[in-house]
Amino acid sequence: MGTKVTHKTPLNFIPEALLFDIFGTVFDWRSTVVTHLERVISSKLAFAHANIDATIKSNLATPEAIKHFCSTFAVEWEDYYIDYLFTKDGKPKFADPASANEQRVDQLTDTATTPQSSGAYTTLDTIYSCGLATILSRHGLSQLFTTSEVLSISRIWHNLQPWPDSKAGIEALRELSIVCPLSNGNVRLLVDLQKNSGVAFDMLLSAQLWNGYKPEKRIYVGACEILGIGGKQQWDEYVEECRGKGEEVVEEKQWRKQERGKVAMVASHLFDLRAAKSFGMTTIFIHRPEEIETDIDEYIMNGEDWVDMWVTTDEGGILEVARRLRALKAL
Repeated sequence: MGTKVTHKTPLNFIPEALLFDIFGTVFDWRSTVVTHLERVISSKLAFAHANIDATIKSNLATPEAIKHFCSTFAVEWEDYYIDYLFTKDGKPKFADPASANEQRVDQLTDTATTPQSSGAYTTLDTIYSCGLATILSRHGLSQLFTTSEVLSISRIWHNLQPWPDSKAGIEALRELSIVCPLSNGNVRLLVDLQKNSGVAFDMLLSAQLWNGYKPEKRIYVGACEILGIGGKQQWDEYVEECRGKGEEVVEEKQWRKQERGKVAMVASHLFDLRAAKSFGMTTIFIHRPEEIETDIDEYIMNGEDWVDMWVTTDEGGILEVARRLRALKAL
């Protein structure tokens, strides 16, 4: 069901724009990836004779064993991406763009395969393909797949299944606001996800546009500015308007942060929302099965109350967000 969290001051306005996390919030990556891994690994094992250790093959002798293994494998694969972005104590590795490039290259050169990167930016596609090769090697399965097959398998992230409420929920929200993803997924990945799933957004915003990753500040601030909220042009217009009316001008940094409150970040991960909130954005949490539960426990235990809308697992996901915002419009 998810934990019900009440708020002293619930969201009481419709944001001008809703920016969605993609993996876990809009798309059920876990089920899709596990099913795909089961299929490709089962197919290979059926014809693997001398190419695989006998003990490994014995441990994967039944459909149930393969399913359990693939469930664990999928988590390790996602953890590879998380570990690429965060330290063991949960701090972002790439918060400082000046030092990020060297760290990214050093980290990836320690993996089973080394991406050919200029060091300027590494796409999620590359991170996932390197992660897949690394984990296959860890489990003694790398000899089952060619390099091209590993790359093909890793493209499952372009074909994820949406949650049942996602397509209709996004459609309903587009009648109220601008709706788009703000994702660490590279642009081509997001384009393919939209085409393959039928989940249609107003536009696609990828952290690749800023050669970085959430939760870097420039990703959230840049997204707001692309949408015409809290940017330099808007600031200049605000100053001119205040002077024309003889009104006091608010300090620029404060004004820009307040303006970003017109944009809501929607995610099933509190670390994403915590960053967005720190930069002034409104926050909407959608609980999804098996997505980072420890963050929720800490939020509750610490008595935090900064999430502006909280949707539990059994409340309807994105459709529930649309329902609540429609109710505000009717007031």
